Amino acid sequence: MKTYIGIDVAKLHLDIHQDGKASRIPNNEKSITGFLKSLSEHSMIVCESSGGFEALLISLAHIHLRSIARINARQVRDFAKAKGRLAKSDSIDAQILAEFGQTFRPSPLSIPDQLQQEIAALVKLRAHFLTQITQNNNLTETISDQFILAIIRKTVANLKKQADNLQKLIAAKIQASPSLQSKVSRLQEVQGIGEITAFSLIGLMPELGSLSDAQAASLAGVAPFNHDSGQFRGQRHTRGGRFQIRSVLYMSALVASRHNPILKALYQRLVNAGKPKKLALTALMRKLIILANRLLKNPNFSLAS
Repeated sequence: MKTYIGIDVAKLHLDIHQDGKASRIPNNEKSITGFLKSLSEHSMIVCESSGGFEALLISLAHIHLRSIARINARQVRDFAKAKGRLAKSDSIDAQILAEFGQTFRPSPLSIPDQLQQEIAALVKLRAHFLTQITQNNNLTETISDQFILAIIRKTVANLKKQADNLQKLIAAKIQASPSLQSKVSRLQEVQGIGEITAFSLIGLMPELGSLSDAQAASLAGVAPFNHDSGQFRGQRHTRGGRFQIRSVLYMSALVASRHNPILKALYQRLVNAGKPKKLALTALMRKLIILANRLLKNPNFSLAS
């Protein structure tokens, strides 16, 4: 029988709820390794997304072949509220995570491919540099001091150079893998999905090609959720998902709305029907991620022309 262990992750320590008992260990390799070695093969660790502080725990769990599931923090909080548990502390959160696992029996995270992990890290760093470029460019609109403007321009030029170097490094890593190169080529069959978007999808959404249409849209954060009650029919809204994926899909949707004949026609139909342009672009984002998933899932799937 599987035993569920809840772990609340903080920057400096891990709060553990195991077999009804609470404990705390430092969030470092030595302590986590010792803890993992003490677990039986029937144990399942349940943690939540903690801004990346859970990365070491997940990595070591995979190295030591211990099952681990990562849960969306909002789901865990909603579960606690449903149980009437309004108090919140690290030890309480660990207990709630253990109970969540016992109740819902979440699927463990698959062991990630090392190359895809490297690509994901590079994609995220490049996106971070691009955000900094935008922030610095925005500063120039409110600054007139030429000395400060020169510093900003020099910073932007350096960030652009670093982003370009990262792009070349990502391309080289993918080129070295026939499997990933094939996936990138397949994704670029869609007008609107360029090289950068393809790299991002490969790195940030390794599950792509193994999901249903609904799962792919939900994971990308572009699935509409109902807001209905009785006779009331509210607007559908997207929520959750991976924000980096949404960012690259948005840019691809803009391109597709102008250059992809089929998606351009869909975009125009939605806008002509009175739909806001942002909603129409979200519909295109959803179409793009579903097409990408189908292309990688089925080698015989062909795009409409």
